[in-house]
Amino acid sequence: MGFLEAIRFLTVLPVRREQASSERALARSIVYFPLVGALLGAILALVDWGVGHLGSTQVAAAVVLLAWMGLTGGLHLDGLADTADGLLGGCDRGRRLAIMRDSRLGTFGALALFAVLLLKFSLLGHLPLAWRGRSLILAPVLGRWALIQSLVCYPPAREGGLGHFFRQYARVTDLVWASVVALALSLLCFGLWGLPIVAGAVLMALLFNSQVTRSIGGVTGDTCGALCEVEEVCVLTIIVVLGGGGLH
Repeated sequence: MGFLEAIRFLTVLPVRREQASSERALARSIVYFPLVGALLGAILALVDWGVGHLGSTQVAAAVVLLAWMGLTGGLHLDGLADTADGLLGGCDRGRRLAIMRDSRLGTFGALALFAVLLLKFSLLGHLPLAWRGRSLILAPVLGRWALIQSLVCYPPAREGGLGHFFRQYARVTDLVWASVVALALSLLCFGLWGLPIVAGAVLMALLFNSQVTRSIGGVTGDTCGALCEVEEVCVLTIIVVLGGGGLH
């Protein structure tokens, strides 16, 4: 089942495997990525609700952030670090791709990890109380929608990489259906205020992928992971701004 394939790929949740996964089955599961984001977000919302009754908002933010990293196995954070090292540390396309293949953590990667985690922690601590659960659901949804947008709309930067692997089987209809689901969940969570949140997420995805494509000629698994992290920060930021304006 595609949904279970997507859960196994994007999280560390213990989903039993009935049979060996094929490359095509895994790649075709991308249409379910936003739903996996919703599942992840629902778990985070439950964690936040439970811890919020026991400690301060800052404690809840720290625990939720740890749960966020733990449930995903740091998958997208690893891509963020590799992308930052490659794009900021390389002087040309070949060098950037080579650095991104290197598993060692460099200075730019460490700084990117620190910046994203610090921003997430701060934003989690400033989410409007009435919007906390819904925010924790929507951020992972739109972050994983952005993965599909990258894989469907942009060429792979290299042969044989994750981007090339998914591009072989991903279809425009996957992006259409995933976009419908993401938009529906946004409206369900925030009503019409979901529209500016979605618009901000789409703009961020376009800007990020355009810059990546100019730098290395396409997208990779690492850049997709980096975009997911950036999108989650973007969504939380928009929600905090809207909440600060008294719109909740």
